[in-house]
Amino acid sequence: MSSTLECLTDWMTRQRWYSGKGHVPKLRVLSSSEFPSSDPTAKIVTHLVMDDAGDVPTLYQVPVVERDTVPRGAGPYFIGRNDDGVYLFDGPHDPVYALALLLAVAPDVDGVTGSAVMKGEQSNTSIVYDIDGSPTIICKVFRALHHGENPDVTLQAALSTAGSPYVPRFVGFLSDDWEDVGQASGRAHGNLAFAQEFLSEVEDGWKLALRSAASGESFSALAGALGLATAGVHSTLAEVMPTREATAGDTVSIVSEWHSRLAIAAREVPSIEAHRAEIEAVYDAAQHVTWPRLQRIHGDLHLGQALWVVGRGWVLVDFEGEPLRPMYERDRPDSSLRDVSGMLRSFDYAAGATEGWPVEWAATCRAAFLEGYATASGIDLSTHQVLLDAFELDKAVYEAIYEARNRPTWIHIPVSGIENLLSRESSVSS
Repeated sequence: MSSTLECLTDWMTRQRWYSGKGHVPKLRVLSSSEFPSSDPTAKIVTHLVMDDAGDVPTLYQVPVVERDTVPRGAGPYFIGRNDDGVYLFDGPHDPVYALALLLAVAPDVDGVTGSAVMKGEQSNTSIVYDIDGSPTIICKVFRALHHGENPDVTLQAALSTAGSPYVPRFVGFLSDDWEDVGQASGRAHGNLAFAQEFLSEVEDGWKLALRSAASGESFSALAGALGLATAGVHSTLAEVMPTREATAGDTVSIVSEWHSRLAIAAREVPSIEAHRAEIEAVYDAAQHVTWPRLQRIHGDLHLGQALWVVGRGWVLVDFEGEPLRPMYERDRPDSSLRDVSGMLRSFDYAAGATEGWPVEWAATCRAAFLEGYATASGIDLSTHQVLLDAFELDKAVYEAIYEARNRPTWIHIPVSGIENLLSRESSVSS
């Protein structure tokens, strides 16, 4: 096993989903489970591997296919060769693992004629399956594992079961448990993968918006429809999952999170420090207004999480929540205004990423989205303006931290958003 770990240690550092880019992995295998293989020359083993390097240990799911030879075309997915002379390959790229996974997630599915890994993903790995020659199902393999139900699974399953037209049809999921000394029982339980309908003839909202902003074409109709879809998702989630009134403890907790995030941003982005007192005043004002009922929400809603499907309209995906927030925060009732503010910020981002920065285009999109949301939900969001502004400010602060760490040349977009929001606050209060 040490030989396999050595292979994984070298290979994992080159994977986009490996989050410990700043250190050398220090791996140990918590468990290894074998999947039934349809190929007698291939052995399928899923390793749950803990990386103890860094400040917080991280658990990864690493499916591996073991072979005695190298199949044609498998070279790019080669992990290494262990001391027993066995060749190790990244499971999702091997059709043997792909088929075994789908049968574990959805045993009743048949007619699989092929599979392929989607390109471009950073935190997970998704496999698209052809059924009778057409792409029909997509299965997401979670790479970093967490204790508890992943909202990407629970929320989409609940929405799909309720018949919501705004999410893909849910197919199935796979869970497991593992050793965890941090849990009272000594065991943790979480989701490994889930499958849903594959949507063809789609384009993500970010690309659509960028094209619209660059060409000067109106995006109002699509923005209004997106507001309607967002409200529809919120309405269904409120019907099928628990909601509750926001307590003083809830508001204090959320506002404290805002202040904590602001403190980080002020250290990492000097231009934010100059506005810190103004931002804190907005946060503190929001703590003392009436909050709407808390409910389950998308958690990281932006244009890139919305797909425009030909003949169907908007479909929302990726309900995992903000990647920088711990899982226990993402798996609890929250304010629907967090989703609304995320989409408002996304329109501003699309304008900021476009040459000439068409601010009027963004303003029109924002107004249309809010109107669509209000029409579908019956909620006048202007009655929650103080709270909505605070959520939007927090989102911009979150973005500033992300850009400072990952895309410094984009830092002006969230900083400008913060300044514009504060300017609006100042004009309203004066």
